[in-house]
Amino acid sequence: MENLILINVTFNETRVAVTENGTLVELYIERKSHPRTVGNIYKGKVGKVVPGMQAAFIDLGLDRSGFISVEDVYEDIFLDLFLEEEESQSQKRRGKFLIQDVLREGQEVLIQVLKESTSGKGAKLSSNIALPGKYLVLLGMADLIGISRRIENEEERKRLTELVKSSKPKGLGFIARTASTGRSEEEIYQDMDNLIRLWDEIKRRAEDQKAPVLVYEEPSLQIRAVRDLITSEVKSIIVDSMDAYRDISDYFLARFPEFNTNIELYRDNTPLFIQFGIEPEIKKIFEKKVWLKSGGYLIIEEAEALTVIDINTGRYLSGDTHEETIFKINTEAASEAARQIRLRNLVGIIVIDFIDMKNRSKKEALFQTFVDALRKDKARSSIQEISSFGVVQMTRQRVRESLLKNLAESCSYCDGIGYVKSKETASYEIIREIKSQIVNPFVRKILVRASQNVIKTLEELERDNLKQLEAQFSKDILFEPRDDHDFKHFEVKAQ
Repeated sequence: MENLILINVTFNETRVAVTENGTLVELYIERKSHPRTVGNIYKGKVGKVVPGMQAAFIDLGLDRSGFISVEDVYEDIFLDLFLEEEESQSQKRRGKFLIQDVLREGQEVLIQVLKESTSGKGAKLSSNIALPGKYLVLLGMADLIGISRRIENEEERKRLTELVKSSKPKGLGFIARTASTGRSEEEIYQDMDNLIRLWDEIKRRAEDQKAPVLVYEEPSLQIRAVRDLITSEVKSIIVDSMDAYRDISDYFLARFPEFNTNIELYRDNTPLFIQFGIEPEIKKIFEKKVWLKSGGYLIIEEAEALTVIDINTGRYLSGDTHEETIFKINTEAASEAARQIRLRNLVGIIVIDFIDMKNRSKKEALFQTFVDALRKDKARSSIQEISSFGVVQMTRQRVRESLLKNLAESCSYCDGIGYVKSKETASYEIIREIKSQIVNPFVRKILVRASQNVIKTLEELERDNLKQLEAQFSKDILFEPRDDHDFKHFEVKAQ
């Protein structure tokens, strides 16, 4: 089956699904209620500089200030633009610098958002401006040439290096993207020229306006999807909105005339994501257990900065030997784990606990299967060799929160821990609370408000003992059931 990009627009929400051979591998969601800022460029104003953290807070004109670490400050541009000439030369001679050497409160600086504001933290910022184009990425503050690590052919790497080197202006850097493979000199030069003109316009806007102000905004999700996800392997882009279809068609024809990709307006009455089986897959993102075709399964547990993927045999009993059975489950799980990492956008530290195998060659083959399955992932990652216990550890670039954290919020019943008290536990907590209040001589009766399931369990387990309490203290114990499944919260009120 062909690879597709499916774009669904519903009022103020846009969703982009990427399928490979009919399987959903990536999903992007953008809502106007939570505008994206990654890639945006601001002229900001430096707020508090914190030497102890070697970071500074910068006012972007948003609800929350962003922060920049010293390693994300491009030294020369700040020294040249914001320090006096003799001060600049003095600092340059020092080589290594401190945040307080290059940033001062009230300074106006040009910065770009690297990571969204998450978990109560402000957006992560950088002064190393990067503008992605069709084939190149312009580096506004670094005079260097880079080639995408995904371009493995040495001859092509040399060709692209020479192309960029022969035409780039002094003082600017460029990275050749994977899409630049096989592109002609004219196509590369045209993309470079477009990026240079955009960079000049951004600098002009920054000079003309007072901080804090937005000077460059990344395009909408549907346009970014075409810019960043389109490859020669994508045969069709299918979109269910006329406005989005027009925007995509205009952008595509202007930027990708050489691509043979079909752009189609979806008109069927059946919703696009239902027609292509995407909606059921999205619902599965909320589930920890992911079943494999063999009968084995994955358990995916997300924490704040760590995700654990555990592989289990489940119902799978085939195979000539026990070792062969385990190897087959692990191999299938390796491909599925890689898909889930991309689909759920799992970030930070990821630990995959495969079923342990003694055969070293099988472990190496399993590891290679996992690495190969992750090759199409656009996010940067670092993968360690499989351990003697069958554990693979990796880190994956965090640009945005995982998909689950974007789509979900903490459970009001369990407060996000993933568990709720059992009915029995809640019942005995209520009994202890009753006993602490019923001894008060001024209390006439006790009223218990709780889930009807908890009250039912309480009466089934402790009916006789509750009656004994009533008789002992000559006080009534009354129950007021609530029609919900919240076992954690209850009220025991003395009257």
